[in-house]
Amino acid sequence: MDLKQISYFMWVYEERSFSKAAAKANVVQSALSMQIRRIEDEFGVLLFNRLPRGVEPTEAGRKFYDRCVLIARNLAEAREELSGASDLAAVSGVIRVGLPGSFNRGVLRDVLLPFMERYPGVQLTISEAYTGTLIDWVREGSVDFALGVRPSEEGGLIQKLIYSDRVVLMSGAPVNGASFRPCDLSQAENLKLILPAQNQSFGSLVQKYIDQGFIRTAKTIEINGTVGAFQLARYSDWGVLTPFVSLCRESGRSGMYIYPIVNPDIPFDLYLVYDKRRPPNIAARQFIAAIEAELRHVDAIWKELTASPSQI
Repeated sequence: MDLKQISYFMWVYEERSFSKAAAKANVVQSALSMQIRRIEDEFGVLLFNRLPRGVEPTEAGRKFYDRCVLIARNLAEAREELSGASDLAAVSGVIRVGLPGSFNRGVLRDVLLPFMERYPGVQLTISEAYTGTLIDWVREGSVDFALGVRPSEEGGLIQKLIYSDRVVLMSGAPVNGASFRPCDLSQAENLKLILPAQNQSFGSLVQKYIDQGFIRTAKTIEINGTVGAFQLARYSDWGVLTPFVSLCRESGRSGMYIYPIVNPDIPFDLYLVYDKRRPPNIAARQFIAAIEAELRHVDAIWKELTASPSQI
């Protein structure tokens, strides 16, 4: 048994499909199936029950997968040590990060610039997308880790809750009185609301609340993009629902009205997501720590504003 066979086994386990695993490994299905069969023959065990549609791991397969995760993790750590990255002063390399637009708009600058100054040897690649695409990128190995809402399927991913944000209503007009006045969307009058894309988890939740009457609207428009939605809301009497992190640096700006949502409850939990086999290296962990520190600052801004609401 070799590392290639272990990788093939883990992909089959996580995808529950030989064909999907073969596509991920970029090999023909017959070659991948043969490698799995060789492991089974070598140890005289059945790792998967072959079903008409996909596969299900056996008890031996589940135990073997747990061992393989440790092997993959130890291998990644060994590579990191050999690269000399254990010395924080010499942290270098490439970090590929997937981030949602709301985070990028709100606090990326305050995380990115100090990090680059502190670790000049690290090259950062930032990719922006909605959560569904970000999770696909993590699975494919296109990014080392991502931030997003919790994936609906685990599939070999580590998911760590790092922040629970508050959803607010933002507009360029006083649609709910003074800024930071609590807002009950079930009692809203003449609310013109910009909807996020319904093929994303947040957008589908907002539409569900509208359909159930928990959010009252007079008019709606769907804009599939953070920049366009914010531009329309910022300079009109239309409103947009967004996590506070996307607005925290602009919360005191004249002509911008921000309203905490008290009804309905709209969760926006932010998760760190990465592949079990590819845990973040030291450079990535430092970047994650910088993100978490900035999110704690966002918390402090929120507490200050809600303790003494402005009268913008």
